[in-house]
Amino acid sequence: MDCFMCKGDLEEKKVNYIVDLEKTIIIIKGVPAKVCKQCGEQYFDDKTSENIENIVNQLKKLPMEVSIVNYTEKVA
Repeated sequence: MDCFMCKGDLEEKKVNYIVDLEKTIIIIKGVPAKVCKQCGEQYFDDKTSENIENIVNQLKKLPMEVSIVNYTEKVA
């Protein structure tokens, strides 16, 4: 698979996913992604995207300004 943005090569990496909501910031560390070697665009498979969405939905209910979690611990 090539990058949709620049057609560069993709490589498997672990990335940090950051969500800036109105009252909180959520950082999910170590998320598996395909990252373009040329432009840095990140791609997540369907299961990873679903897991990210579930983690964000859980954490945004908590009364915290900043939440930092490890991806592998939250999906285990």
